[in-house]
Amino acid sequence: MHYAVNTIQKILLTELENYIKTQYFGKTPLLLSALSKRLQKKDLLYKEPYIESSPAYKTVPKGFEKINLPAWLKKFFLRLAVANLGVYSSPFVHQIQALENFSQGKDLFVATGTGSGKTECFLFSMLAKFATEAHDSPNTWQNRSLRVIIMYPMNALVSDQISRLRKLIGDRENNFVKIFREVCGKNSRRPQFGMYTGRTPYPGKINKTQDKKLQSTLEEITQPKNDDEKIFFDALVESGKIPAKADMPNFLGRLERGEHIPDADDAELITRFEIQNFCPDILITNYSMLEYMLMRPLEEKIWGDTKSWLDSNPKNKLLFVIDEAHMYKGSAGGEVALLIRRLFYKLGIPRDRVQFILTTASMPNKNDDDKKAVEEFFRNLTAADSEKSFEYLTGEREILPDNPKFDIDSEKILGFTSENFEGNEEIRFNTLNKFLSQMDGTPKNFSSLR
Repeated sequence: MHYAVNTIQKILLTELENYIKTQYFGKTPLLLSALSKRLQKKDLLYKEPYIESSPAYKTVPKGFEKINLPAWLKKFFLRLAVANLGVYSSPFVHQIQALENFSQGKDLFVATGTGSGKTECFLFSMLAKFATEAHDSPNTWQNRSLRVIIMYPMNALVSDQISRLRKLIGDRENNFVKIFREVCGKNSRRPQFGMYTGRTPYPGKINKTQDKKLQSTLEEITQPKNDDEKIFFDALVESGKIPAKADMPNFLGRLERGEHIPDADDAELITRFEIQNFCPDILITNYSMLEYMLMRPLEEKIWGDTKSWLDSNPKNKLLFVIDEAHMYKGSAGGEVALLIRRLFYKLGIPRDRVQFILTTASMPNKNDDDKKAVEEFFRNLTAADSEKSFEYLTGEREILPDNPKFDIDSEKILGFTSENFEGNEEIRFNTLNKFLSQMDGTPKNFSSLR
């Protein structure tokens, strides 16, 4: 298996060895020769890999049929689930709790394990926020504004979130926008998102040379010229690596003329100039870029549009999502806390005009002191006063049965290594049969690979 545990470990170890050899011993062949084999010795640079199981969390079968939301909003999520757009028919308990509490106007702090669907807690809330405004207040929904700011500590996490939004809001078949308009109103404006980091093309002022370079790059990756390139392009689309433009050739034509103007049905804004002049509903960024945005005149229109939207209806609230919240402790936390307060000042709004959703897999939750510490952390970071309540969601663990179907002796398990299960299909099949043959009550032999 190409991406099995031991294979990945060997790749990482090789990269580390090559780095050490090049960086420290490249100019001393004698020393390199003496130490080269020692670098591969176990426990010097590495230990054997081990597999740790993740906790299981309770789900709610047909959860969106039972959730405490208006009937039309339930229909919206059920339609998204049927279309397989990142909404599941049986969500986790904490995902349902997050959506219900968010819809009641509460702030959320989601602290569940890795792989437990924390991202969906704010994605579902965000979708409900957009649908509710488009359905209940179509006039304000037409106004451009930042409605959601998603802040990450690293650009890699920003890129991952962009990929998810491309597959959800900007799906290739346009199922999302069809469902959105059927439920919220046929003339509803399409929600749009944009990544705004140092990687967003491109810094400075509009430049014909840079426009041409960007156009050429986008043309190369989005307009396959043969079957092999088409297969590669489809794989990129499937993984959310292609910008979600409604009509990429038309966009490239405008770009050639120096026009950074999005189509009304674009799900994604690609360039800084699109985002600066056509404010997206969702801004995915990091705290460094957000700090620049609050100071520079380049982004002034973004904040002006957002302030106008907030002023247009007292019910309008900005949603601020902080992922990996545990990263903002100590001096880094102090800087972000002040940054958030500067955002309030920039928009001229009090704290209660912003809803916060914080997510992390690394918060203590063993006793009352831990909970008090979490509460203090939340209030300090988000400028919440002592009156402001938030919902602290830690998930409901699935209790696994303590009466296993098969009693497997640990010594027999230790007789096999993960490498035994990482060969080709036939090797893995024979290893599985050998393993099962030692266990009482298990099938002695599978006769087929299928």
